Amino acid sequence: MSAFATLASLPVKELFNGTIRGHYAHLERTTFGEVHLKADTVVPIHQHPHEQVTYLLSGRFEFTVGNETRILEPGMAALIPGNTPHGGRTLTDVKVVDLFAPVREDYR
Repeated sequence: MSAFATLASLPVKELFNGTIRGHYAHLERTTFGEVHLKADTVVPIHQHPHEQVTYLLSGRFEFTVGNETRILEPGMAALIPGNTPHGGRTLTDVKVVDLFAPVREDYR
C-alpha cells in the first residue's frame, strides 16, 4: 500500500441504497473518506460503534448529532462519539471528509 492516495481515484462505495457515494482509504485503525452529496440528500439517522468526524469542505448541511442540530458550513466539523445517533439533510450540494476509528471494514 502506498503512503499516498488520490481519493477520487479509489473505487466508489455506495451507502444508503446508493444515495451517498464516497471514496475511502484505510489504515489499520482508521478510515478516511471524501464524500459528495447532492442537494436535498437525506442521511437517515443511524449509529455505529465507530467514532466519526465529518468535516464540511463545501456547501451547507443540516446535521444532527444526538439531540443537537446545526447547519454545517465550510470549515465546520461534526464530532460524533461511537454509538451516537446522527444524520441530516443537505441544503446544497455538499462535499465532506469523513474520518472513522476504528477502521470501517464495511467500507472496504
